[in-house]
Amino acid sequence: MFYRKDAVSMAVLGLLACAGIVKADTSDVNAAPLSLSPSVITAGPVADRAPLMDVLDKAGVAGQLDELKINVHGHIQVGYYANLRNNQGSKKNVVTDAPSITRPSPFTEQVGHHAAFNQLSIMIDRQVASDKFDVGGAVQAIYGTDANYIKSSNEGDGGPQILTPGDNPGEVPNFDIFQLYVDVNIPVGNGLKIRVGKFATLLSYEYVNPTLNPFYSHSYLFNNVAFSQTGVLGFYTINDKWSVTAGATRGWDASTEDNNGSSVDFLGQVTYTHSDSLSVFFTTSVGPQNNDDSSHYRVTLNPIVVWKATKELTIGVEGLYNYDGGKNGNAPSPSHAYGDNWGVAVYASYFINEYLTLNLRGEKFHEYTLSEDTGKASTNYYEGTIGLTITPMPKDNLLKNLIIRPEFRYDWSEDSVFATGNKTYQDRFSAGLDVIFKF
Repeated sequence: MFYRKDAVSMAVLGLLACAGIVKADTSDVNAAPLSLSPSVITAGPVADRAPLMDVLDKAGVAGQLDELKINVHGHIQVGYYANLRNNQGSKKNVVTDAPSITRPSPFTEQVGHHAAFNQLSIMIDRQVASDKFDVGGAVQAIYGTDANYIKSSNEGDGGPQILTPGDNPGEVPNFDIFQLYVDVNIPVGNGLKIRVGKFATLLSYEYVNPTLNPFYSHSYLFNNVAFSQTGVLGFYTINDKWSVTAGATRGWDASTEDNNGSSVDFLGQVTYTHSDSLSVFFTTSVGPQNNDDSSHYRVTLNPIVVWKATKELTIGVEGLYNYDGGKNGNAPSPSHAYGDNWGVAVYASYFINEYLTLNLRGEKFHEYTLSEDTGKASTNYYEGTIGLTITPMPKDNLLKNLIIRPEFRYDWSEDSVFATGNKTYQDRFSAGLDVIFKF
């Protein structure tokens, strides 16, 4: 059995043994270009003035906000996804006896043709200075179909949706306060920043914010970590190569209430930046995550390497290991299920010109399912995705914020787990396209 002392020991050893670069401050969501690299996220000022601030400027409001160093910005995302193989004309899964259904589409398990109003996001934030005592923070509200999947367990309709056959929340927009936190900088050494509140998780290579992802669809790895966490984090930069982040949270996707009493988990990252072209990330989460179970811990290890091989080519590799020592979320019965999920994803991005970037992703994911339908304790998934990031008007001050991303994706599993109509299949071929405007 894997209990508390084993989990804590594993986390400490992991932090000591692994060097990584912090997937740093996710509050400055418009500071980074569309990129594979989590290292583009910084705690610095917004690179370009957001179009929404220009509108507020014309209304005579932005001046006061500038004096207070407050920035207002956001994005809107709409998209369309199509099942090109084994679709049977169905818009949603209606299988009543299907085994574990996977998550190939953006936050949604829909398997037929569907359009989605994914996100309308508005964020108000104030970055803190690192050389003096300073107070800042952020609030981010999201409206759209993605809000069905990122809600905390005690918010509104009750947490990220676990779809059952026939469900289709991907067609119904919802509302979520995704982030709400306060930052305090204490001028100790290079600056110690304390964050208190609800914030985007430090886990995963991909983000809830679509402007920081290379694809419309998400990886299996992304769908097997938290979206947000609520608690306290400390950010400290040791020098120009090393940074650390550590803190305690209520757990995965929990905010005002905990799903297992007063139990908390540990969340930490270590950062190492070797050079402008090579960065390595290591993130870990340790704590009880299962409902009404505070004695069995889940351990997550999440290493990431980002290598800018040439001026045009960037390569990213992400690993994920989840060991669940308690009631596994995929177990069909309330008995304790001891098992693990793990996987690896490889990304490549090639900058062709200012209008066009080619993106590739390949992935293997091993899921512990304990399926009564198949009689197996695990299933292996594979996917490959190719897509383009199109910036049709990069020279226009306003329309340079318009991004179009078409993609093709192929999924395959060792078992027939892709359900459509009243049948299940081993594979799926799909295509998607989303349009993003940052404002």
